[in-house]
Amino acid sequence: MLIVEDQDQMRRMLREYLQSAYADAIILEAADGAYGLELCRSQCPQLVLMDVGLPDANGIDLTAQVREMLPETAIIVVSQHAAQAYVERARAAGASAYIRKDRAYRELLPAINLALDGTLSRPTEGDPQ
Repeated sequence: MLIVEDQDQMRRMLREYLQSAYADAIILEAADGAYGLELCRSQCPQLVLMDVGLPDANGIDLTAQVREMLPETAIIVVSQHAAQAYVERARAAGASAYIRKDRAYRELLPAINLALDGTLSRPTEGDPQ
């Protein structure tokens, strides 16, 4: 898994949440789009969590680039933007899902499981959904 998120606190929260749900998963992190693309090229992650507002790139544009480079990789956009236009653009770019950051704890794990169609082990019993 790869988290592309410029906010340190949000990136750490996502990493800890995913690690608690998928204990065996390798979780990589990038604070900007350039490093995110570099990690996609070198590591070919199964899943990318992509922020929209990155310091050096637009996450929706990066979603399209990753989709072209790694068509089998699931991409979930996780953003603070609530406007439907963002959701539509993310879907058109190839995102499997679009989740607002304020809904991440409730919606992220089900979206990951749906996007990966069970290719990762399910969250461990008792973990927050």
